[in-house]
Amino acid sequence: MKLFTKLLTVSLFGILGCSDGQLKADLEKTKAELEKTMQELTTCASELADVLNTPDQRLLNAKKLSVDGNFSSARDEYEQIVTKFPNTQYSNTAVKELAVLQKAIQKREVEAEKQRAEEERKKALGFKVLKPSNTVKFGDLSLNFEKVWIGKRWSFDDRGSEYSLRDATRGNQHVLVRVSISSESKNPDLPPILAYQYFDGKLILLGALRYEFRRWKDYGSYLGNYADYGNDFAHSKKIPFNLGFETSQDNLKSGRVYVVMRKIQCFTRENKDFDRPEVEYKMGICAPKSSLVVSDFENDYVLIKTL
Repeated sequence: MKLFTKLLTVSLFGILGCSDGQLKADLEKTKAELEKTMQELTTCASELADVLNTPDQRLLNAKKLSVDGNFSSARDEYEQIVTKFPNTQYSNTAVKELAVLQKAIQKREVEAEKQRAEEERKKALGFKVLKPSNTVKFGDLSLNFEKVWIGKRWSFDDRGSEYSLRDATRGNQHVLVRVSISSESKNPDLPPILAYQYFDGKLILLGALRYEFRRWKDYGSYLGNYADYGNDFAHSKKIPFNLGFETSQDNLKSGRVYVVMRKIQCFTRENKDFDRPEVEYKMGICAPKSSLVVSDFENDYVLIKTL
């Protein structure tokens, strides 16, 4: 930069004191000197880069690229070391590392091909690739699904001499689930159990099943005259539930029904002052997807049973 300033200053003085011919000559001379200076600077920068980018530094850089999974750049770096420093310890090291790197590249290509094949297999099989789960564990919950079926009558709140019934209306049926839930927490929220129907390569949401307690110690505990510790996670680790959801028989006939659980805890225990029983698990913001594809079951959803 100082050299450029000096040359520019000299040129300006020349411009002020010279004839047009002399001015042209001085400008050409200045231009040539500037081009020569720029070439020298470029050469110096290149030489400086080579000085800083020593073989040791290149090996370290190539190793880091390899560790970071940037195999292509690492291979280029090793190959340049072999070319620039032939018949040296650096080129010998680079050759060995290239052999190791090539095995890593081949391994990654094999794994990628397996992944592609698995994805194609899932596409070909569709939802047939999913396996039902009788037991599901997530968070602090463990759910044991004892029975899943379709029926006209949904029974719950067994209190010894009587129980509650909910019969489906004409043209409808219930999707029913019997499950026992264990919890490490004393007041857990419970996951949504959902009914989906297969249609055109997707599962379409029919609705969420409602939680009801399966049984009570006796009629007095059902009325809320005293507590039933068997239906309170604060006192019992495991509680049995009967769940149900009513839908039309036309829905059930038009496509296979998939009973699914979403891995989210959104049913909350609440007290009811003027109802029996006095406690219930009420649905909060569960936000189940309106339609599911196979990939949804990799993390968020679990197939319980296909009906």
